Amino acid sequence: MPAWLVVLLISRDLILAVVLAVLKRRGVTGLPVHFLGKAATFCLLYAFPLLLLGDGAGWLADTAKVFGWAFAVWGTALYWWAAVLYVGQARRIMAASS
Repeated sequence: MPAWLVVLLISRDLILAVVLAVLKRRGVTGLPVHFLGKAATFCLLYAFPLLLLGDGAGWLADTAKVFGWAFAVWGTALYWWAAVLYVGQARRIMAASS
């Protein structure tokens, strides 16, 4: 797995950890889960095994690599889109509690 993909995934989680810490100071224990986050997780959970399978040789590995990267790219994009929605939810909650 390339380092840039790891950095993208971990940085999103670090940003949301900070957002959650700020919310906890205001007494909010979490944000409601939405479908986009679930779809992103679904894509990433399919991407990693397919990329591992795609590391081999032959037609199956080639096919797995293509589908694995497709799931990884879409999953990462959806993962970040979900983060933007979570940050928006947090901003609305903080604005309403001020």
